[in-house]
Amino acid sequence: MYAPQKRYQSLSLTSRIEAAGPHELVTILYEELIRALDVCRAAVTHAKPDALRASSDRASSILVALAGSLDDERGGALAAQLSTIYASMQKELRMALQDGEPQRLEAIRRGVGDLLGAWSQISLRQAA
Repeated sequence: MYAPQKRYQSLSLTSRIEAAGPHELVTILYEELIRALDVCRAAVTHAKPDALRASSDRASSILVALAGSLDDERGGALAAQLSTIYASMQKELRMALQDGEPQRLEAIRRGVGDLLGAWSQISLRQAA
């Protein structure tokens, strides 16, 4: 990716984050996690260790941020379930990277996509 395009994407993301409410921030984290997992998968497939290291660190950090954003008191059982899901994804990410298995990364990505879809449905219901 070209440097000007990267700067634009970074600026665009920063602007989006600054304007976002709590619900939108979680959406952004899911979207960025999907992007990081896509880069991980490509880096594993094409043997790009530097890209793999950066993208896997980013994916792991996002999972930590998602887990840290959970409110156990207000979220109850759902927060506990999401905490378990994020921990499982973190473990699966480590194993996929250790074994160099892009299929496992794709499975994590599908799971994040499912979470994003469900989260979007919540947003639509709140707007209605």
